[in-house]
Amino acid sequence: MQKLPAVLLALACAAPAAFAQGTLSTQGFGYPPGELSTRAASTGGATAPFDPVSTVNPASLSSWGRTALYFQYSPEFRSVSVPGGSDHATVTRFPLLAAAVGIGSHATFGISASTFLDRTWQTQLTSFQHGNQGDSTQFTENFSVNGAINDLRLAGAYQIIPALRIGVAGHVYTGENRLDISRTFADSSFASFSQNSTIGFTGSAVSGGIEAEPVHGLWLAATGRLGGPITSTRNDTTLSRGYIPNSYGGAVEITAIGGLLLAARAEWTGWSTMSKLGAGDVTGFDGWDMGVGAEASGPTLLGSSMPLRVGFRHRTLPFAVSGHEVTENAVAAGFGIPIAGDRSRLDFGLERASRTADVAGKEHAWTISAGLLVRP
Repeated sequence: MQKLPAVLLALACAAPAAFAQGTLSTQGFGYPPGELSTRAASTGGATAPFDPVSTVNPASLSSWGRTALYFQYSPEFRSVSVPGGSDHATVTRFPLLAAAVGIGSHATFGISASTFLDRTWQTQLTSFQHGNQGDSTQFTENFSVNGAINDLRLAGAYQIIPALRIGVAGHVYTGENRLDISRTFADSSFASFSQNSTIGFTGSAVSGGIEAEPVHGLWLAATGRLGGPITSTRNDTTLSRGYIPNSYGGAVEITAIGGLLLAARAEWTGWSTMSKLGAGDVTGFDGWDMGVGAEASGPTLLGSSMPLRVGFRHRTLPFAVSGHEVTENAVAAGFGIPIAGDRSRLDFGLERASRTADVAGKEHAWTISAGLLVRP
């Protein structure tokens, strides 16, 4: 029993034993949705460093406009296939909640809560337990983990001149994994058991960014995050320590073409610094997140143009499956509905992702996203 916390933490971080009932994407400490708004996700993440709602670049808050509140709902419908079987799951996510207010004509302050790593999976194992007298009975063992590490961000942006904006932010990372293990026997003479535990996480980081328009219609952005320590705890006892990953990125956005916006983005993240946070065989892979996308003026609705969006995204996911990195390719599309003459907006997006690793098995997912920006 003294080893139970470490065993439970190892199970929380370990890959599911049966891929047909686990996932490729939620290994280690989980799957990173990307902290993107519905609009940014619909462009493959390409517009994220210029999008004031996404949490990628604090400098983008300068284009937030009037005081507003943003809420997002993005369920994922996931399927995993391996030789001889497949499994399906639905994951409910509320990945982003944000609000911002302008101070004067140059400064903007915002607060947000977003999903940094989502950790939800379950798997089942059926086997036999042998008794002292040579007899045996079948048992079924269930493992499940529910939880996430969330990013609470307080950010500020300042517009030096209309073509130059800067921003800084402080981040607190907090969350938990709720672990459940149960074993039931076909023979009632064997005692069944269940065990549950909660592992908590606490960390910090700082980030900054810049937006500049060197020539009319051409915007450039640069972003960076410096990760601080993150710890895992159980009942106020520290289990392990790691670091929030550093990240560096850049993007370009072209707005000079009438009615059309083009964007591209690349960001590197050092996920391997989280490996020491795990008590099991957790392997973190440093990797790139790259996207290209476009937004075009669509038909007029309610007296305003309805934007249409499309994008493609390629990235390396943070944690390995049996030592092999997982890659994700995704295509996305979406549109926005202006409300009250562009004062508020309702965005919809659809993403199709394919995830693979150098092991038997593939994962596919549909994500439907809806984001509402409300201005009082």
